[in-house]
Amino acid sequence: MLSLAIILLSTTVYADLSDLKVYTPIVEKGDFGFEVLGNTTIDANDAKGGFQYHEFEFEYGVTDWWASSITNSLVVPADGSLKYNVFGWENTFQFTEEGKYWLDLGVHIELEFDDEKDESDQVEVRFMFRRNTDAVEHILNLNFEQQFGSQAEESLELEYIWRSKFRITEKAAAGFEAFGALGEVKNFEPVKEQEHIMGPAFYYDFELGDIEVESHLVWLFGLTGASADNTFRWQLEFEF
Repeated sequence: MLSLAIILLSTTVYADLSDLKVYTPIVEKGDFGFEVLGNTTIDANDAKGGFQYHEFEFEYGVTDWWASSITNSLVVPADGSLKYNVFGWENTFQFTEEGKYWLDLGVHIELEFDDEKDESDQVEVRFMFRRNTDAVEHILNLNFEQQFGSQAEESLELEYIWRSKFRITEKAAAGFEAFGALGEVKNFEPVKEQEHIMGPAFYYDFELGDIEVESHLVWLFGLTGASADNTFRWQLEFEF
């Protein structure tokens, strides 16, 4: 599987902070899930404020180590109106048995196809690291993104994602999340021109009949001039 990731990355990504999500390497065989998530930016600069991203995902745990999903996303550009964005096919591969080693490891591979064909398609390979105890969970994602197809222009780019989640009760947790886009791997942008956002998060699990629901509410602050001053992120996961 690692060799497949390397092959995919050798094609001709584009790193930004639009689809904000923390990915876990843990796969649950036989679980079917529906997920809705989104974010919006708040900034006095019209070029950065008012952006919206919305995603809908259907996922199924095929085996103990492989889950597959399809996604559809909508965006509202900072200076535009709502439009269909991309169709995605995602696959999560869990490399280690949960809790057996100090870290849980996995890789997530996503193909995104632009519906209007006015932007490039892209592949994302995401390496996932998770440390979990009874009281706290830490997750690190390293995302490598690469464009492909007739509209491809950018070279390989790198993003990072971090979450620290501290359990308050059996159903509630609090923590923080951080997202950053460093730019091209071969030549990172100056830090002031990179996007970095970080802020507090609250998580709560509840039930709707027989359906388990996990909610995320996150407020992120811009850490550089290139980042939006504020970003609100939300997420609902429904497990059947």
